[in-house]
Amino acid sequence: MSQENTNTNQSRVPNHELRQIRERYERELFQQIIPFWEQFSPDEEAGGYFTCLDRDGTVFDTDKFTWMQAREVWTFAELAYRYGDRFPEKKSRWIELARLGAEFLYHHARTEEGYYFSLDRWGKPLVVPYNLFSDYFVLAAFSSYYRMTGEEWAKREGIALFELIQRRKPCPKGRWTKQIPETRSLRAMSFPMMDLWMYQVLRNFLPTETLRSLAEEAKRQILNLHIDRKERVVFERVAPDGSHPDCMEGRLLNPGHALETLWFLLLYAREQGDRETMEQAAEAMLWTADRGWDPSHGGFFYYQDWKGYPPEKLESDMKLWWVHVEALCAFLLAYRYTGNQTFWEWFQRVDAYTFSHFPDPSYGEWYGYLHRDGSVASPLKGGKWKGFFHIPRALMVCIEILQAMEGKR
Repeated sequence: MSQENTNTNQSRVPNHELRQIRERYERELFQQIIPFWEQFSPDEEAGGYFTCLDRDGTVFDTDKFTWMQAREVWTFAELAYRYGDRFPEKKSRWIELARLGAEFLYHHARTEEGYYFSLDRWGKPLVVPYNLFSDYFVLAAFSSYYRMTGEEWAKREGIALFELIQRRKPCPKGRWTKQIPETRSLRAMSFPMMDLWMYQVLRNFLPTETLRSLAEEAKRQILNLHIDRKERVVFERVAPDGSHPDCMEGRLLNPGHALETLWFLLLYAREQGDRETMEQAAEAMLWTADRGWDPSHGGFFYYQDWKGYPPEKLESDMKLWWVHVEALCAFLLAYRYTGNQTFWEWFQRVDAYTFSHFPDPSYGEWYGYLHRDGSVASPLKGGKWKGFFHIPRALMVCIEILQAMEGKR
């Protein structure tokens, strides 16, 4: 990528066009996404949130999945922080909704080994704390909740949880691990991805040097192991030396995770003044886009096999909501920081596909799961894996980027 393409000149896109996109994203966030979850998700009786919601908001399962609960806490706390001054009539409600989930998690989901993966409606445990991502998202939730409320219990628990995560990372599933690492050891990109996000969300909660150390190690793993410049591929899982075991897991590509990780990396590198990493992250976005986009029907594939074999995962050719909103963040941020018109063209392409396929104009919110041809595969708006997180986070991020490009921030 040439020097001239790493400038921040945004003159190619007129301000009125940026404003129109921003206002459309704001309408989507405040009129379609937030009201749906405010109305149907809170469980005022038992605490926490219902996340298994049908197309019209009907609750179809009352089990509570810890990482979905935590993501919703984070989102409501972030809304209060970012938009409380703009919507003072909403701020106290958003804080109370964050408290509804934060206290439920604190009182019901904690164990000495981490947070249970799932609970029943009333907080009785259903699944053991085998998944470290639950702990990551609870940590993010308590950090943002503490920032808004100043409640010391949230800070104490968050710091203790951060320390537990660091202890568990070498063997994240602990005694529930099923794999035999001595036979085939693989390193997943998901953990450095989360550490880069933690660098963003845990500021003013943990020492800067602690967070920077985590982010630097995450950067090294992504650049040295997962990004293969020779093959022009971002691998989801790699051997500890960065090689690619010739098996289904070793060949696995996940365009959504790659783009999400790369925009985290790009943001971190920009803040550190690390131009070389910025260029590598931006370049890898283009490889991922070129390989991951469906030339027949549009949209990004969910999974791919590096060598073109049939992927293990049967949902590999589906189009998922979170993949596309993370792509919006990636390409918009890359355009802002590089001025390279190719990123703007990708942003426009993904924006057109996303807003013509996922939003539900009849009931609000978005469908999450489409068949390859773009038809709706499931009408649910929330479930075990989809909740109040990726869409609002992406819209908030894009709105802030567009504001900056308009000169408003």
